[in-house]
Amino acid sequence: MSNQRKQSTIFLCITISAVSLFSSEVSALGVNWGTMATHQLPPKTVVQMLKDNNVKKVKLFDADTNTMVALDGSGIEVMVAIPNDQLKDMGSYQRAKDWVRRNITRFNDGVKIKYVAVGNEPFLTAYNRSFINLTYPALFNIQNALNEAGVGDFIKATVPLNADVYNSPPENPVPSAGRFRQDIFEEMKLIVNFLAHNKAPFTVNIYPFLSLYLSSNFPFDYAFFNGQNTVNDNGIIYTNVFDANFDTLLASLRALGHGDMTVIVGEVGWPTDGDKNANIPNAERFYTGLLPKLAANRGTSLRPGYIEVYLFGFIDEDAKSIAPGNFERHWGIFKYDGQPKFPADLSGAGQKKILNGAQNVQYLQNQWCMLNPNAITFSNNTNQLGDNVNYACTFSDCTALGYGSSCGNLDEVGNASYAFNMYFQVQNQKAEACDFEGLAIITTRNISREECNFPIQIGDPKSGYSDHNHIYVSNIRLGLVSMLVLFIAL
Repeated sequence: MSNQRKQSTIFLCITISAVSLFSSEVSALGVNWGTMATHQLPPKTVVQMLKDNNVKKVKLFDADTNTMVALDGSGIEVMVAIPNDQLKDMGSYQRAKDWVRRNITRFNDGVKIKYVAVGNEPFLTAYNRSFINLTYPALFNIQNALNEAGVGDFIKATVPLNADVYNSPPENPVPSAGRFRQDIFEEMKLIVNFLAHNKAPFTVNIYPFLSLYLSSNFPFDYAFFNGQNTVNDNGIIYTNVFDANFDTLLASLRALGHGDMTVIVGEVGWPTDGDKNANIPNAERFYTGLLPKLAANRGTSLRPGYIEVYLFGFIDEDAKSIAPGNFERHWGIFKYDGQPKFPADLSGAGQKKILNGAQNVQYLQNQWCMLNPNAITFSNNTNQLGDNVNYACTFSDCTALGYGSSCGNLDEVGNASYAFNMYFQVQNQKAEACDFEGLAIITTRNISREECNFPIQIGDPKSGYSDHNHIYVSNIRLGLVSMLVLFIAL
């Protein structure tokens, strides 16, 4: 921690109005910068957005050269990452050393690298143990490579883990009973001991939204910070699931003899579309509770004070896998084009402030693709229409059409037009991308409807981007399943 940040923290602790002064030093707040998008804002534009909104920390999901170059000289603290598909390679110490040389020491003079994220939630049960035996060797080799390179004292390797790596038993569902999952207990013990030995933090991703999404019985208000639901844990009262979840982790760490370990919240946020509870009012309510809590350094019952937190996420990503749910593409506090979705005071002072959006954004031409009303009769061409909508949604983002989502109330014409337009935009408005066996036409009339926006994609209106079909190939099966569900609902 720099002397400036130490002084800032001391000043906040002794000042009566800590929240209001926090606006000049957002020391606790970082954001996740994901890049799974068909059309990305230039990295320099995103870095300027970070600076314009006084964001001092950023967590990445790779170590892309263009991103690192854009961050050079910004003064922003950076957590770079090794994706899960590279964990096996990092089991070789030589490859780990090569990775550190290419991605850390090469940039260390100009980029303020503080952490290396080894994998991303590698112990998720959905991965069927694919990375269980790969994570610790990769962590071990990367930290030792950092040490050998002479940067291990100030750059630490950590493993961002989902909160599903620990739990409380059903017979005693309180934070103090928290323990790491039995099926990964030995691996977790190795990782925690290694982190402690190297004075590195434990990184956890906590999602109150997912608690609500995964259980119809979960008390709605408990997902936020101003609800009335409570949990009594031997006299400690919890009024929100974030605090309870965090303290469940602390109890799990304490059971391994490391209850004082530094914990970073690597991801926390609320999506704005793709589910009945994923909307702007709920997101605004969530952040209105979270941000002042961070600014005031309130912490939790077992860990009062400062907690390092990274919001998830900064910008929407329209090419993310929707395996966990359609909401996955809508976590950003900014839309795909870098424009703010709702007021949010990142200083934590509780003011309704509009965030500073991306500047000088270029868009494709003002034109949309829509269903040709003269080309089809629904009663005898349903299969043809359904096949073409399925195709469009396989190679573009139709998650807003789902039940309870922003475009979930469209009729058949609206559904088809939305799907056709999303594909048309991803394909940079090429004329041949608005055909669909003669079912579609291009229009210069904005066909957005009430709460449902038919977007125009970003890009050079003259030259466009290259073909983006490949981004969606891995999600073809998911897209087909999603749209089958959608048309059954119709």
